[in-house]
Amino acid sequence: MEYEGASQNWAISSDDQGIIYAANNQGLLSYDGQRWELFPLKNGAVIRSVLPHQGRIYTGSYQEFGYWKRNEKGEMNYTSLMSLLKDPLESEEFWEILAFKNAIYFRSFGAIYKYENEKIEVVKNVGVNKMTVYKDRLLIAVSKKGLFYLEQDGTLEPIENQEMLNGKRVLDLEVDGNEILIGTRDQLFIYKNGKCNTYPHTELNIQLAEHEFNHILKVGDKQLLLATVRNGVLHHEMETGKTSTYNRENGLQNNTVLGMTSVNGKLWLALDDGIDELHLNSSIRFYTDHTGELGAVYDLARYHQKLYAASNTGVYQIQDHTVDLVKGAQGHSWNLEILDNQLYSNHNSGTFRIKDGQMVPIDSRTGSFQILKSAIKNKYLIGNYTGISIYEPSEDSLVNLERVRFPVKKLLFEDPHTLWAEHANEGIYRIGLNQEYSEATFVTRIGAEEEVGHRPKIFSINKQIAILKNQKWYRYNKFKDRLERFPELEEFENHELLLEDENGYWFSNKNDNSLLFTNFRNTRLKIGFEELDHRTVIDNEKIVKAADSLYYLTLKDGFAQIDLQEMISFRKNEQIAAPIVKGLIGKEERYDLSTVPTIPFENGRKLTILAGLPGANGQLHYQLKGDENLEGTINNGSIIFQNLSQGGYQLRLFALSPQGISSAVTTLDFVVEAPWYLSLPMKFVYIILLLGITGIIYLMNKRKLQKHREFLEQKLEKEHQERIERLERKRLEDEIMLKRKELANTTMMAAKKNEVLMDIQGELNKDKDKFSNQYRLKHIMTKINKAIKSKDEWQVFETNFKEVHEDFSKDLLERFPNLTGKDIKLCSYLKMNLTSKEIAPLMGKSVRGVEVHRYRLRKKLKLDSEENLSNYFIKNF
Repeated sequence: MEYEGASQNWAISSDDQGIIYAANNQGLLSYDGQRWELFPLKNGAVIRSVLPHQGRIYTGSYQEFGYWKRNEKGEMNYTSLMSLLKDPLESEEFWEILAFKNAIYFRSFGAIYKYENEKIEVVKNVGVNKMTVYKDRLLIAVSKKGLFYLEQDGTLEPIENQEMLNGKRVLDLEVDGNEILIGTRDQLFIYKNGKCNTYPHTELNIQLAEHEFNHILKVGDKQLLLATVRNGVLHHEMETGKTSTYNRENGLQNNTVLGMTSVNGKLWLALDDGIDELHLNSSIRFYTDHTGELGAVYDLARYHQKLYAASNTGVYQIQDHTVDLVKGAQGHSWNLEILDNQLYSNHNSGTFRIKDGQMVPIDSRTGSFQILKSAIKNKYLIGNYTGISIYEPSEDSLVNLERVRFPVKKLLFEDPHTLWAEHANEGIYRIGLNQEYSEATFVTRIGAEEEVGHRPKIFSINKQIAILKNQKWYRYNKFKDRLERFPELEEFENHELLLEDENGYWFSNKNDNSLLFTNFRNTRLKIGFEELDHRTVIDNEKIVKAADSLYYLTLKDGFAQIDLQEMISFRKNEQIAAPIVKGLIGKEERYDLSTVPTIPFENGRKLTILAGLPGANGQLHYQLKGDENLEGTINNGSIIFQNLSQGGYQLRLFALSPQGISSAVTTLDFVVEAPWYLSLPMKFVYIILLLGITGIIYLMNKRKLQKHREFLEQKLEKEHQERIERLERKRLEDEIMLKRKELANTTMMAAKKNEVLMDIQGELNKDKDKFSNQYRLKHIMTKINKAIKSKDEWQVFETNFKEVHEDFSKDLLERFPNLTGKDIKLCSYLKMNLTSKEIAPLMGKSVRGVEVHRYRLRKKLKLDSEENLSNYFIKNF
């Protein structure tokens, strides 16, 4: 992981939580287990010293010292203490900070300053190289003059019997009870029982003189760590005198160590170029080739007390931290195998035997992947780029299996005469061999009809043929001659088997590139990709057993040694620290963590929680209570949630080790406010609006109801009126109909009467001469004529006719004013649809006379002869 700062770091320390702080050329560096943060000084000065103490981080630099502290929002703020000085500084740089008896001491090369009760005072103007606390007194190393107690009044009291230090510049001190370990540039001393002596292990002092001592740190009861300028860190065991070295060759970025601190069994180093984390008790130890010559390692083998590595650049012999190319071994080497006390190499250029430091060719026609010992004595099988060769070392003979003509990546035996072959690109094959291994009796592709997939891999697990295809495990059923699922390995899908031995099984997880070891009983441990420094050779990982509990793992720039039993023991006692919350950042601002943060709805569109996991070897996880369906993103300790809805939330942070061990849970409660349109004032407004709208709706409905009631009343009244009108109309129609009938009846009666009278008159006229009394006859005839032409009957008819046809005469005269009374009378009879025969008696005329009158009337009305007069009057009047 890279930090955003300068390469050079002068000092390093940690606080009570395990957060790492480093004095960097560009400012104060902080690492919380998830992310690096850089806090530069305003003047851009180089920070030379750092001391976390009681929630503050004190730093010293050129002409400046002070402290940093996080506020309630998690922001780091700097407070300079220079304003407390009475006199200005003169080109001083502060290289060390020490806490002692409620005071903080800042040391430059020319003086010591004391900060206590918000005051700064100069304790002593003297050249000092180191400060420490010994027997509850402040002990300082004065340049080339030895060690002195610094009293509160500024006086110096030398410790007794330190003549050996005269003229030597003490660089560092480490107090261990009543003992003091004293380091100079080229030698280590021990002050014990009131006497100063040279440290008894001569070899260690020789190394210190050679590599130039810088710092000392004691860890545990009997282990010393000595930082050097030219060779990294010397790890010295005080009882045995054994010294091991951590330098560039085995993983450090730089050999100049300027500062050290120990945190939870891990050593943090401030280097001249970078910062390194060193696991002192790690069961994984790395060998790294920084020259780039070795390249990616594909296999390792220990042969004749020497370690050989097959890599993508050749075969190398590694001894005493030196890497030597085996003569003639240039080029990609896939495999190393020791058979019958002879080392073989499967190489891109062929198959070779390694003898006397050089490559002896066995088959140089084509490259090969593997050499396998067979059940027949002194016969080996070679899987190469074109097929399978049978090699017999005693005869130095090589025979190819003619029926196998594809690149063979891996071979293994099902039984002495049945062979399994893994195609280098695709497919797996089952191959039968004759008794002499001179030819193949059958070559069958397995699982082709089952769509085996791209490059399945074959393994022998507990003497069963196992196949990993499409990241699922199958086994071969010999009796059914087919593949079937391997139930015991269902939980190891996406895991490729690397090694099976008496200890258990090693797998490589293809999802996250971690390693997994299990014995399928009580032991299961995971080595994360991060623990392997992301350096495994992906898809070509290889585990090689080196000893009972030691294994080699190939890497892309070297290899690692894994102590299985040590790792199992360490993981059983592994503990993991709880996460810490360092900040809560909304869309535009940070929030106070001393109370339950309340976040405006707008800022909840993107909410970032900054979490740390100091000193823990695990991964950060979270649960969000309040909206379990909302998923956030987590990256380098930054947990980001988007579009949070209103309400209360609780974020639960915890860490999981690679073995699944969980830390304690850290919780963070916060509240996302409702959006402005759902805030309390707006809710009040909404209530008012709702009441207003309800009132308006009520009034509108009331008004509408009133209108509807009025409408219904009007409608009922109208319907009632219409009903009355209909009844009145019906009554009138009935009356008219009755009057029509009465008119028709009276008219017909009058017509009949007149017809009878006219008949009587006619009969009398026929026999008038027979009457003796002509006068009496005339009188009768006159009465009959009066009766026939009586105006009373017409008036009655006219009255009744007008009741039925009220405006007939009026309308007719308006259109035809030249009509006479007789014409009107005739028209009235025609309106009633009477015939001429029926009209004649009513008018006292003959039928002929009526016809003549009708003819004259037609002319007056200017009607065609074809026009029916009755229809005309009925339609138009």
